[in-house]
Amino acid sequence: MNARGTAVRLVAGLALTFLLGGCAAGASGSPSATPAVTAGPSVAVATQTPRPAPTVVVTRDIAYESSNPVLTPGALDVYAPVRAGPWPVVVMLPPGDKSRFTEHARRVADLGFVVFSATWDITSSAPTYDELLAAVSQAACAVEFARAKAAGYGGDPATLILFGHSAGAGIAGIVAFHRPQPASGCLGGTTLGAIDALVTWDGEWLAQTTYAGWDERIAADPRLFDALSPWAYLPSHKDLKVVMLSEAKPNADLNLDRPLPDEAAMDAFFGPRDPSGALRAQLEANGALADGVLDALEAQQLLFSILKAQGNPVTLDLMPDTNHISIGTAGWPVFLAAFQKAAATD
Repeated sequence: MNARGTAVRLVAGLALTFLLGGCAAGASGSPSATPAVTAGPSVAVATQTPRPAPTVVVTRDIAYESSNPVLTPGALDVYAPVRAGPWPVVVMLPPGDKSRFTEHARRVADLGFVVFSATWDITSSAPTYDELLAAVSQAACAVEFARAKAAGYGGDPATLILFGHSAGAGIAGIVAFHRPQPASGCLGGTTLGAIDALVTWDGEWLAQTTYAGWDERIAADPRLFDALSPWAYLPSHKDLKVVMLSEAKPNADLNLDRPLPDEAAMDAFFGPRDPSGALRAQLEANGALADGVLDALEAQQLLFSILKAQGNPVTLDLMPDTNHISIGTAGWPVFLAAFQKAAATD
């Protein structure tokens, strides 16, 4: 459920100026004689670019919930603009560990958001349905902790945006549409409040990855699919604003493009995931299955189509020069604009 992230690069320097000189005493003679002055050796002046003033203050490793043995201990980092707020609040759910989103969080904060980037995860490599629900409750706890603490960092909890990537997008989608109760022992509150907008990047909406045993586990307990994808909960919040982002360059190494070459393969794939047939019918209407491959972009288009049809304000934007793991130079403006869209009042 994890993906790699990018590291933050900071430009640092110190401005040092040295002015050295030497002089010698004057020659002997009468007191009225003018002393001779001898210049010291020439010294080059070392000048470097001054260190830029920080625009974002980062507070790291804040615990937001008491420990649960089936979960990775919940901790988050806060990225707050130096400029006075109040700023909209963003809660980021990376695929697992918050260290994957350091640059993403800093760039969003620099736009004028207080960002809480949270670690969430499950300790088991083969989680049960109940363990997956615990992870969803842990993510809900991160949201409520951010709401409770936002004002102390210059944030305005009246505008709260939830963001998730990859597996984190699936968890964020369930939190936003199902509104689960925060985890027991949550340090921010026991009830999940309003979420104003959801931003997603490459959500694995159909759990189409081909990890060993994944299909068999979903077939044995179809509830696993409902704990990973928000389909069952979408009608609950038809007014929620959703800003979707998708990769523009595939990354086959992650097995996000799922071959479905014939009817039998499609039946085996959709059977436990889509017993009503509604998702498959929409994919066929979108033309997604005509080539026998279900890819990451088609999964995004599926969610977009269903949200659009039920009346949600939703957009879907492609990030150029970007794959499932990393954002390229041309993709960053699209990524950052998503949060400005989410915060805009229509």
